[in-house]
Amino acid sequence: MGDTRTFAPQVYDYERVAVDPVTFEVVHHRLISISEEQAATLSAISGSPLVNDASDFNTGIFRARGEIATMGKTVLFHAASVAEMIKHIIEDCSVNPGIRPGDMFLVNNPYKGALHQPDFGMVAPAFHDGKLYAWIGVCAHQLDVGGAMGAAATEVYQEGMLISPVRVVENDEIRSDIMSVVLGMSRMSQNLALDFRGMIAANRVALRRLEETIAQYGIDTVLSVIDGAIDAAERAVRARLAELPDGVYRSQKYLDHDGYENRLYRIHVEATKTGDRLTLDFSKSADQVARFMNCTESGLLAGLRAGLLPILAYDLPWNEGVFRPMEVIARPGSMVSAKFPAPVSQGPLGAMWIVEMVVTEALSLMVATHPRYIAEAQAAPNGGPDGFNVTGTNQHGERTAGSTLDQIYVGGGAYHDHDGLSPQGHRHIPAIRLQNVERNESHAPLLYLYRKFIPDTGGPGRYRGGVSVGHAYLLHQVKMMQAHFACHCYESPISTGLFGGYPAACNTRRLLRHSSARRMLESGRIPYDTAAIEGQFEPLPAKVRGAVDFSDQDFHECAPSAGGGWGDPVERDPALVAEDVRWNAVSREMASEAYGVVIDEDGSVDAAATGARRAAIRAQRLSWPRHKTLESPPALLSGGAETLSLWGDRAKIERMAGGAYLVCDCGHAIAPANENWKLYARRASATAAQLGPRIAMHAELEAVRYACPACARLHWVEVKRKDEEPLFDMEIFHA
Repeated sequence: MGDTRTFAPQVYDYERVAVDPVTFEVVHHRLISISEEQAATLSAISGSPLVNDASDFNTGIFRARGEIATMGKTVLFHAASVAEMIKHIIEDCSVNPGIRPGDMFLVNNPYKGALHQPDFGMVAPAFHDGKLYAWIGVCAHQLDVGGAMGAAATEVYQEGMLISPVRVVENDEIRSDIMSVVLGMSRMSQNLALDFRGMIAANRVALRRLEETIAQYGIDTVLSVIDGAIDAAERAVRARLAELPDGVYRSQKYLDHDGYENRLYRIHVEATKTGDRLTLDFSKSADQVARFMNCTESGLLAGLRAGLLPILAYDLPWNEGVFRPMEVIARPGSMVSAKFPAPVSQGPLGAMWIVEMVVTEALSLMVATHPRYIAEAQAAPNGGPDGFNVTGTNQHGERTAGSTLDQIYVGGGAYHDHDGLSPQGHRHIPAIRLQNVERNESHAPLLYLYRKFIPDTGGPGRYRGGVSVGHAYLLHQVKMMQAHFACHCYESPISTGLFGGYPAACNTRRLLRHSSARRMLESGRIPYDTAAIEGQFEPLPAKVRGAVDFSDQDFHECAPSAGGGWGDPVERDPALVAEDVRWNAVSREMASEAYGVVIDEDGSVDAAATGARRAAIRAQRLSWPRHKTLESPPALLSGGAETLSLWGDRAKIERMAGGAYLVCDCGHAIAPANENWKLYARRASATAAQLGPRIAMHAELEAVRYACPACARLHWVEVKRKDEEPLFDMEIFHA
């Protein structure tokens, strides 16, 4: 295998040079295209549906110490994960076995940078004149990594192979002995081997393209462009933060059910903006548990960055500079920074997923204070994919495992001026692709009965959350498989709305034993309306320990959660509600209950009945109690009120005689700006049925609506523990 001496590399110390703007852009876009060619190479070689159909991977170029230089637009979690892997490779391998030209390292240990064991990273160092100047990396989700991932796991050892940084390519040759050890721990070693070769090829292509770029422009120019782009992104983010009002922006959500008990686990963030700095503090999140929903520190960073990038860096290069103004605080031993050997196999769909959601919500509140940046604020995305995996022997006699990934066709959160996309797909996969039904049926023994939009999944609002796609299937050409179920957001509405918008639907699933579906098909009827299917309903918790028998006589359907709404639903244009009903995005019942819109039999709006219904809703809100009232309404300044910041798009923080106040657009001063306004609002609890037919509420949770005391505009819908005070979501500091 050549020279086996250790090699602790020196970092290339280059001379920063001035690069003209045209050359800068040419080189910078060349680097971005290298990451895209990495992705194309992996996809061309990989046989995995996770890579080719669901884009569950990412690629990137990284500086010598692991700083992100470029990253792809596939799963954002993975690029942040590779950056952490590189830091562990440097720490663990620099002295022994050394880091040399022609090496590549494999990692899937979530305590060494991976998100969970199915996410393998393949990382290669890049050298110039014998010195390290960059890294190339790719991370992809694998179908099977051995072990018994699932709710039964109580420590990470039970969740599959655990590969700390190991050199699998040496002097540009694959270490077949090490590769055999790794492949021998997977039930689907052929798929894993093909993915590994695709990842190695992707890195080799990127290394070659980098060398060609350096040969054309020079190492000093290329590194000056990389570091210049990082510096530019940092300056832009700092400038944006400086424009926003200082304050604390809070969000919290709850994971429900741990596979053993139907307990709630809080993920909480306080985003404190001071000048051009942002501190994200997760210290109030729940302690880690001996269950598989935790995430490690690398998972925390991955979820945080995925939440932050589309909001603060929507038009910037996605690189290390975006994150330099951030400080992250987490409590070791918490669910979002678990200590070894806590189980983490559902971390990306558990604690890490919720990290992305709370960061998205907190930063959306922050940018919703400014007229230039409110367009980037978005209600919460889908609350989590309902894991449905089938394992066993497929119709071709082959071992198969893995999810269909139908769960990614979910509606997006609403914005201040338009509805969420239907479907948007998962928010952290900007370049998402949707799997083809026929392809899924070709490698898994499934027969789809439908894939369709499900009404009342998007959160109601003045602008509605996007609608999700549901799916239903039977087994086909086999008698029995093993099914695995694991998710959350079943009794905890996680996809909450903003500024009066309602939460989106919870995840729902239905498993019928000995169903009539196959008999209906055999008689020539396609049960597109599955309400007519009969069978023995088997209730399932959010997370199921172990496998569930799934026979060819059983029927399963799932409706994912979607995106939350924005604004008071009774302010939505009735014509849009009628269109929603015609399109089957909203049921007639919810049109009346949430939107106050009455639809005639012909699908048109009954204007008179709608006016009466909305008036009744507002009158009812005005009867709600409030805990505190302003002792004396503030007087206007001589020149009128001074607007200090927006507070969403239907209220403002205004300075009046006596101080700063939260003021509804109707002109009513609701509360002093330095106090929790919810204590001054009219408030009332809402039942799950009032929020929507697909909402379920854990016994320890409640949904509380908050309205303006004067005009009855709904300003907030909060899902919280019954024993907790209302969360002070937007604590804006104004002198």
